[in-house]
Amino acid sequence: MKVYVQTDIEGVAGVVFFEHYDPSPENVQHRQRMRRLLTGEVNAAVTAAFEAGATEVIVNDSHGSGYNVLFEELDARCEIIHGRNCSGPHWLPEFDDSFEALVLVGMHAMGGTPKAILPHSRWEVNDGEIFLGEASMAAALAGHRGVPTVFASGDDKIVAELREKIPAARYAQVKKALGAYQARSLIPARSRELIAQGVKEALEHAGDIEPYRIRGPLQLNLIDSPNHAPPFTRVLDKSVEAANIEDAFMQALKAMPWNKFNVELPDGFQFP
Repeated sequence: MKVYVQTDIEGVAGVVFFEHYDPSPENVQHRQRMRRLLTGEVNAAVTAAFEAGATEVIVNDSHGSGYNVLFEELDARCEIIHGRNCSGPHWLPEFDDSFEALVLVGMHAMGGTPKAILPHSRWEVNDGEIFLGEASMAAALAGHRGVPTVFASGDDKIVAELREKIPAARYAQVKKALGAYQARSLIPARSRELIAQGVKEALEHAGDIEPYRIRGPLQLNLIDSPNHAPPFTRVLDKSVEAANIEDAFMQALKAMPWNKFNVELPDGFQFP
């Protein structure tokens, strides 16, 4: 059984602020602390997957720099995809229909979700027929390949959104959002315990969970702002039209000037 673990950080127990790149010692220490919290939750999911019978587990470090998980602390049986996001071939690198399950760790609510922790990224399908966050978009991309999303962790708001879309999956609510920058969190040892229990149960019942599918053809746009704060607008001047959710999503990402896929040489590199 192959399992793909997609990670973010805003939904991890103890995380309540967006990441800042201030070089002060206090901020550097804080960022490293948040990465340790993320690593602990990811490792709980990975170890539980192997205990549930997984033969291969791939972790995608998908937050910000793509270099957040302290991978030397992970279960040595897994492998990890890390480095600059959107510089490889896909937003979910190496993901295909050979996987039997998608696991989501550290997820956050979509932009505009009231009283959610650090909500951002709201994908608009067909002018508002459906809205997707990063977590439900990952589930939809997996569903396009026929792979079920079996588990997710995060705050109460993202758990509620995903439970409505994928009711048969298992969930770990690791914190209760009180506002955009305040939460009531479980202690890390407890959040990891819930994640491990949830992943193990989810994989044991993966055959009962249907892939989350969005039918095409469709139109897609992203509603957000540079700082993930109001006012929110459509990022693309014109919505992308495509036959399926994966084609639409990848076309939309590649239309955004800050994304550079299939980078073969370092930025600014020149041959002698």
